[in-house]
Amino acid sequence: MINKNVFTSTKNHLIKMYIIVVGSFLIIFSIFIYSYFRGLTYSGIDSEINDELEYIVSQFKRTSFLNPIRLKDPKDMVYVYEDGRISYYTQNEYFDELLPDRRLDKKNSFFKYTENGYTFRELNVDAGRYQIQIIRNIDSEMNSLRQLTSVLIIGILISVIITYFVAVYLTRKALIPIETAWKNQAKFIQDASHELRTPITIVSSKLESMLKSPESTVNDEVETIATAMKETRRLKKMITDLLSLTKEDSIVKINLEEIDLEKLLEEISEDYIDIAEFQEKRFVFNSKLKNKVIITDKNKLRQLILIFIDNAFKYTKLGDEIVLELKEDIEDEVTLLISDTGIGIKKEEIPLIFDRFFRSENVRNKDLEGSGIGLSIARMISLNLSVEINVTSDVDIGTTFELSIPKKLK
Repeated sequence: MINKNVFTSTKNHLIKMYIIVVGSFLIIFSIFIYSYFRGLTYSGIDSEINDELEYIVSQFKRTSFLNPIRLKDPKDMVYVYEDGRISYYTQNEYFDELLPDRRLDKKNSFFKYTENGYTFRELNVDAGRYQIQIIRNIDSEMNSLRQLTSVLIIGILISVIITYFVAVYLTRKALIPIETAWKNQAKFIQDASHELRTPITIVSSKLESMLKSPESTVNDEVETIATAMKETRRLKKMITDLLSLTKEDSIVKINLEEIDLEKLLEEISEDYIDIAEFQEKRFVFNSKLKNKVIITDKNKLRQLILIFIDNAFKYTKLGDEIVLELKEDIEDEVTLLISDTGIGIKKEEIPLIFDRFFRSENVRNKDLEGSGIGLSIARMISLNLSVEINVTSDVDIGTTFELSIPKKLK
């Protein structure tokens, strides 16, 4: 039974990893964006203050403090010191009362400070015998950075929420084939156990009945021995088919070679013509191929064709006909038709015939031997050889398997 907790924990782990990875990327990206714009903002402010300084210094050379100093930005506050005392300053009706005591210890550098809820950027420099102090209110720039921070945080939160839903969708989608494979594996084990149990039970019961009659001779137990041998052969074939199915279901090495398809089918037909005569059936092979050479895996293609021919013989009766017809369908493909006039398959059962251990109602009713694995093996081989299979069938009329074989397997 499939443990659903495994998929739940795996899904939650994948979702968590998606969110951590995307969230970490968004945080790092947001820090980079904020740092970039913060640096750009301070760089712009400092550049403007430097321009203001050069503009003020240039005025010292051609005017005196009797004339007001002109500023590029009227909102700037400028203080000029001489021998530690203020010689000149520009008035600012908004911030003069708010500014702290003037400090000249930080020279030739920019620094930021906050006073009474307002943020300022300041520069102190020596200009000859003067010390110049330029102060600028940068509240608008700080507000812009705070707004940027808010936008980035909200963006991260929204992105994480979106990422969660996307991760849930992608995780569910990614786990579907895994869950399907797990369910198929569990079903396969369950079906295989059930199918293997039947012949083992029969053989075991027959042997037990023989042990209960130790005085019996071989002649007395012929029927019992025959039944046990029949079930043993069935068990052996089933195990062989299971091994073949497991092999085809795994990574398969394809050995490509040029083969004469018509010649291959002629060789196969020679063996089955004798079998058909023995079973009082009719076996026919027709070929309309012009280009007989194809590139594929010869052994696997042979195995694929034999599965369908064996099925045709198994599900036909005396006087029925089995026909192999080879023809060119399109430029890149060859079509092989394997038809019989046997018991047929119900329309609603056709999509199920390639499922493992499936046996149609007609087969079960007629108590025909079979493991229900052959067509599953055929499907796996066809996938490995890129062979497309189409089925048409009518009950009590017959079945046709149409194999579209690529002329050059890639």
